[in-house]
Amino acid sequence: MTTVAASKWVRVTKHNRCPICGKPDWCLISEDGRFAICARIQSDKPAGDKGAGWVHTVESPTPLPPIKSKPTTKQNPKAAPSILDTAYHALLSELSLSEAHRENLRYRGLTDTRIDSLGYRTLPQNGRRELVTVLQAKGIRLVGVPGFYLEAEHWQLAGPVGIAIPVRDTKKRIAGLQIRCDNTEGGRYKWLSSRGFNAGCSPGVPVHVAGTASTNGEVWITEGPLKADIVALKLGRLVLAVAGVGNWPGVIPIMRELKPKRAIIAFDMDKICNPTVKLHSEALTACLIRCGIRTFEADWDSHFKGLDDLLTGEQSCQR
Repeated sequence: MTTVAASKWVRVTKHNRCPICGKPDWCLISEDGRFAICARIQSDKPAGDKGAGWVHTVESPTPLPPIKSKPTTKQNPKAAPSILDTAYHALLSELSLSEAHRENLRYRGLTDTRIDSLGYRTLPQNGRRELVTVLQAKGIRLVGVPGFYLEAEHWQLAGPVGIAIPVRDTKKRIAGLQIRCDNTEGGRYKWLSSRGFNAGCSPGVPVHVAGTASTNGEVWITEGPLKADIVALKLGRLVLAVAGVGNWPGVIPIMRELKPKRAIIAFDMDKICNPTVKLHSEALTACLIRCGIRTFEADWDSHFKGLDDLLTGEQSCQR
């Protein structure tokens, strides 16, 4: 591992982009601006052995502007899985799915039956206070449930407007909700989270378990809960989904629990030109092999970025 005598590392943003690749995510800059860890462009100095990126010396460095401290708010620890499952089921039962969102999911390859059974719903902008009131009247515990927070001694519901995608664990309990945002300015997918809000909490990055175990003991691993639901439907296989390739370590305890005969890693085909995806895929492969699991990597025509694109055909691929 390469070590650099630099000050504190700071995550890049759209206001302070990586000086090496120019992107607003994944990379790090030293607080004094002298060094950067770029997750995309290689150098001869790898930053660790887990695909964190590569260390670069920045020409004409500029110290980063001081980070504004946020007001301190009391955060709650995340509640137990059974409490999360109860709260999220209650929340989804009070919501519906807009026709526009249903049509989007159909276009992605899901049937109406599958859409309804998976519990997809629209998280609306309006009516949230009334929604929380209904949940409280039902006796639903909201303390420690990511997405809920206290404001002026009243529980509120955070989160962007979009499609709420249930993220489930190996027992089919809902461990969190990922939102496919209508407004993509800050990213297409975000977790339903109340981190940073009073009495709120973070969902972390739970791994989604889609589909059911197959008789051949095969488990597929991909990126994104919605994609995993589509792949599980099309292949009839158990599919695990990480929220970003860098979160692959969350797969390992699940694989140890499931004890599959073999694993197939199916990250997007941009791994051909994205060294970060390639590195994380290789790291996951090595770890699974060390666990005694036969591991393979799925490849397909790179015209189709994701496995879901391939399985649902040309129309979805070109969208």
